[in-house]
Amino acid sequence: MTREEVRARIEEIGIIPAVRLYSAEDAMFAAEAVVAGAIPIVEVTMTVPGAVNVIRELTKENPDLLVGAGTLFHVETARRCLDAGASFLTTPGLDLEIGPRRGSIWRS
Repeated sequence: MTREEVRARIEEIGIIPAVRLYSAEDAMFAAEAVVAGAIPIVEVTMTVPGAVNVIRELTKENPDLLVGAGTLFHVETARRCLDAGASFLTTPGLDLEIGPRRGSIWRS
């Protein structure tokens, strides 16, 4: 999915539930509850222990789910999230290294 398609899908859905819990198991449970509630998008924050693996599992088990990675502070973590299957990234503030621009880590 391209950046434009992800953005359009986010706008269409109109909500991004954020999962910020104290264990990977609780995060998976919460994300699956979001899916069961017919919301096809979820953001897993990097404050969740094992967040990258949670993202990987969610995208593997739910191919139609739009999974994002949130609370990103480092480019390398952002790359790992994209490699795990994240469709979008969020940061607590403007970060031009992570953000979608020419030369950033985003794939077209």
